[in-house]
Amino acid sequence: MDLGSQIKRQREVKEWSQQILADKLHISRQSISKWEQNTALPSFTNIVAMSELFNISLDEFIKSDTQLAEQIDAKMKMSKILHAITVSALIAFMVFIGMKIASINIYDISSYFTDFGAILLIIVMFKLDWHKLDQIVSRNVIILIAITVVMFLIPAINDFIMSFIDGWKRAVIDSNFE
Repeated sequence: MDLGSQIKRQREVKEWSQQILADKLHISRQSISKWEQNTALPSFTNIVAMSELFNISLDEFIKSDTQLAEQIDAKMKMSKILHAITVSALIAFMVFIGMKIASINIYDISSYFTDFGAILLIIVMFKLDWHKLDQIVSRNVIILIAITVVMFLIPAINDFIMSFIDGWKRAVIDSNFE
């Protein structure tokens, strides 16, 4: 049973109108109608509130709606990703400060960071579940991510190819002098 049908069934068991349930949740009656028709989904806060109002467990209330379960799971994964990005930015800033304090010239080793980052990015791209990513991220955000990846990879590819060419030239020059 989908969530909309579950809401309607539980509301009718309590003998409540849509307006009564809406008043209890401090929302509009139209929102209840959209939920029951499955044209919109309630927020997680409203789902929890309804499970309490209907006096049923959250699991019992939503377990049969696989679409809702997938959306909740996707949002939780996105919050984990956001957390990981935040922690990564903080670590990067701390490493940067540490390198400045230690008087390490960042430009001397930046190509190692870029090359390693490019390799990790490629690994992540193969590990992603692209179908689920399409479901949880809007098309505009995907375009922004693609542009960001391109902007990141252009210098990384340049550095990698130029260092390969420089190494090749040195090997040829060294072999000519032997």
